Amino acid sequence: MLCAAGSARGQEPGLFYEIDGEGVPLVLVPDWAHDTGSWFRLLPHLRGEGRRLIRYDLRGQGRSEIPADGDYALSAHEADLLRLLSGLGLERVHLVGVGLGAAIALRFTLQHPERVLSVTAVDPRLGWSQAERDDWERLLGAWERIGRPTLGEYTSVLVERWVGTRFAVANAWVVPWYDLMLRRQSAAALIASMRATLASGIDLSAAGSVDTPALVIVGENWSGARELPAMGSAFPRLWRDRLEDSGAQPALDAPEALAERLEEFLAVAAP
Repeated sequence: MLCAAGSARGQEPGLFYEIDGEGVPLVLVPDWAHDTGSWFRLLPHLRGEGRRLIRYDLRGQGRSEIPADGDYALSAHEADLLRLLSGLGLERVHLVGVGLGAAIALRFTLQHPERVLSVTAVDPRLGWSQAERDDWERLLGAWERIGRPTLGEYTSVLVERWVGTRFAVANAWVVPWYDLMLRRQSAAALIASMRATLASGIDLSAAGSVDTPALVIVGENWSGARELPAMGSAFPRLWRDRLEDSGAQPALDAPEALAERLEEFLAVAAP
């Protein structure tokens, strides 16, 4: 099986990526504060003949570079994804994004439908209530006041948000694993990225519609149901599914179920 890793450049910042397999490209777009390693439970269920799996770290996350201009707007992430695809010579791809990555994948599809075979949005966050913004700002402010370069004590708080207490208690590896991943990343970059995410969003009611097949998969903690009508207008070929035993990170806490839904959708969406 062909395997590769590298850094996409052409413009700053450099983006770290990993690829394995050959065939139709499927690009995995990660959530905030996650890196290419966060797909480790899902990948074995997606590997197969005729598929090229591509995952990368968002700007300022994982092993990708921190942008010199501090720009973490969705438009900057969209430009990064376009740059990555162009640098790898990929004309059309299947996109799968989680959380922030789902918002990036959906925005990219609306702006560049000719480059997308299908888009899957897992627990997409396209907008935030004021209460949600205030809640996150309290966490980010506390994180800054620690004066340390990593999350440290706040790993368990984020794990609770992402996978919930039940999964964390049943899987002792998950908190140390997240802690290791988060400690490798720049706290300042992650804080700036989340603040930009909280201040932005996608107004689907103002967007045009595209004919790209789209799938929305949500876990039991998803709070974006209010966005579904507008999402259906923007993506008329929209499928919806819910994973009852998943929090906000199905690639980690429900990888087999997520892969099953993806395979079913890709079989229908394939050109």
